[in-house]
Amino acid sequence: MTAVVEDRPQEACLVMATPAANGSPAKPGTEAMCGGDGPEARRMEKQIHRMHTAFTPDQPKNPPTVKVAEVPVTGKKATVDGEQVTVDGQTLKAIVLSHSTGVEEGQIGIKIEAGVVAGRWYVTDLGFSVG
Repeated sequence: MTAVVEDRPQEACLVMATPAANGSPAKPGTEAMCGGDGPEARRMEKQIHRMHTAFTPDQPKNPPTVKVAEVPVTGKKATVDGEQVTVDGQTLKAIVLSHSTGVEEGQIGIKIEAGVVAGRWYVTDLGFSVG
């Protein structure tokens, strides 16, 4: 989360993994995918920059203080919502809401799932819901 808020796309990408699907395990970001010059690396950089814009409060501290609540781990997975992550003391949900127009507090949901892949923790899923 800190790498996203600080707009460091390569570092953020390296702690993310594609979710497991259809019996295939989650796949962590690689140096080639996260730092290369190919289309996948450019796409990832753009996505992380968009998240940076949405996840960063107005006038953030330098460096920003990012905290994630401790939550139970079940089956090598843990999930937090937008109320359980703070950036400079503001919840992630409040920050995303502050950058939104026409969306009220009860209409937005954020879910971040982390899982163990090859012995290390990675962000494996990031979900937003509006409505």
